[in-house]
Order: sequence, then structure tokens, then C-alpha cells
Amino acid sequence: MTEKNPEIIEQNKRINELSRKVGRLEPKVNSLEHAIEPKGYISQAFEKVEEHLTEQDQKIGRLEQKMNNLEQTMNYNFAELRSSLNHIVEHLTKLSDLPEE
Repeated sequence: MTEKNPEIIEQNKRINELSRKVGRLEPKVNSLEHAIEPKGYISQAFEKVEEHLTEQDQKIGRLEQKMNNLEQTMNYNFAELRSSLNHIVEHLTKLSDLPEE
């Protein structure tokens, strides 16, 4: 026999409403648990970002090494060029300083 007490009826409505809300929240909570657990979606995303950043760091390291090698080569080439130009200038200036007597 069902109760006709309005307080109990209201209380039962509230309990039923809360039960439905909990039922709707359970899949969402499960989804969030799957997203944040150690091997969940969020962890996987952070791992991918970390892998990408590591790759970029390695590329930057290789580029820096190439730039250093290029700079050393250029410095060597400029030193060679400077030496050659000094030799040419020295040769030309000696020709212009011929003895007059």
C-alpha cells in the first residue's frame, strides 16, 4: 500500500530525481576517470607533447651544431681571405715604394 503522506511523496520524488542525476553522472565520471588515469587520454596527450618537444630540442641541437661548424668554416675562410688580401696589398705597396735613386 502506497503512502499518501505528502512529505513522503515529496521525499520519494527527490530521491528519484537524485537517483536519475547519479545515473546520468556515472558515465561522465567513468569517462573522466579514463581521461585522467595514468594511461588515459590526458596522459597520452602529455606524452605526445613531450615527445614532440624532445624531437624539437634534438633538431635545434643539430641546427646549433651545424651553425657552429659553419661559423668556424667562415671564420677560417675569412682569415684565409684576409691573409691573401694582406699579401696582395703588401705586394702592391712595395711596388709603389720603388727606390727613386
